[in-house]
Amino acid sequence: MTVAGLVLAAGEGRRFGGPKALVVLDGDRLVDRAVRVLRLGGCAPVVVVLGAAVVDVPGADAVVLNEAWREGLGSSLRAGLTSAALGGAQVDAAVVLLVDTPDVQSEAVHRVRAARAAGAGLAVATYRGERGHPVLIGREHWTGAADLAVGEVGARAYLAEHPDAVVEVPCDDAGDPRDVDSTDELAGRSGFMTRLAGGAGSAGAALGAAMEQANVFYGQGGSWQEEKRAEALRREDDEEGAPPFDVDLEAGVARIRRPR
Repeated sequence: MTVAGLVLAAGEGRRFGGPKALVVLDGDRLVDRAVRVLRLGGCAPVVVVLGAAVVDVPGADAVVLNEAWREGLGSSLRAGLTSAALGGAQVDAAVVLLVDTPDVQSEAVHRVRAARAAGAGLAVATYRGERGHPVLIGREHWTGAADLAVGEVGARAYLAEHPDAVVEVPCDDAGDPRDVDSTDELAGRSGFMTRLAGGAGSAGAALGAAMEQANVFYGQGGSWQEEKRAEALRREDDEEGAPPFDVDLEAGVARIRRPR
């Protein structure tokens, strides 16, 4: 079973002051961090949807251009789910991650991806009982999810229409799902100075030059920590042959198994 990763990174970041995909946090652009988190969580291939800023993403297997990015988040989900990059018959599901949720950890991706192996058609990470990201969408749901992705609504409308197919996966200990809409929000969560990176493309060239001098803040946590967590998860799967939780499809929940 192949589960792909899908990064939605096409927005212009109007309130933020520029495309969030280009923001450099602790040495990483947000788009590169999202790709890494999906890959360490076990997703392959990893596809990135770009729009307002078009840049090279070396870690991605494919980049999809959303020419309708001005319509909102929904257009990016549609572009990703209907793209040839995810069209291969071997891809069974996609884990969707927003580019502006930099504190989501690879463990959250691992958990929602593993829910597919347990039979879930749709799975969503929850934090303190509230739904967040990442979201897993089984291939059989791609067309329906794309049809209902309109404006700033991504998969939420489709999940609401198919409650019996949704498994909620607790991820309270696997990061923070909050998105970042302003430099003030980043400043309130951190202590690291960094800058916005320039880009090339439809909006990136103009915005990148202006953003080059801007400063934002970023919270702690580096790629080596993600790699250590991902390696621990891989060892656990190899040793037990199953994800570290049980999925109850009838109740629509995944219950984390406590360590022995």
